[in-house]
Amino acid sequence: MPESKHRRKNKVRPRPRHVEEPVHKPKPSPTWVPATGVTLLLLGVLIIILGYIPSIGRWLTGLGVPLGSNLPLVLGFVLLSVGFGFLTRWR
Repeated sequence: MPESKHRRKNKVRPRPRHVEEPVHKPKPSPTWVPATGVTLLLLGVLIIILGYIPSIGRWLTGLGVPLGSNLPLVLGFVLLSVGFGFLTRWR
């Protein structure tokens, strides 16, 4: 049976040296990152809520948005997603 490479007789293997990586602290985020994230979250929630108020629906119809459309709901969820994305980058 062949011997493994680790069974060398009369030969000294050098021990591997453990070198620790220096600990790097991530840079803090600029102040506009959390402010923008929270603003987008609040704006998204506000658009979703206002999309269900009938008087706002008539105003949106005047802008060319069809009555009963899901545009405010979709826009609100997009803003919520972008705001959440900003807040995940906050350090």
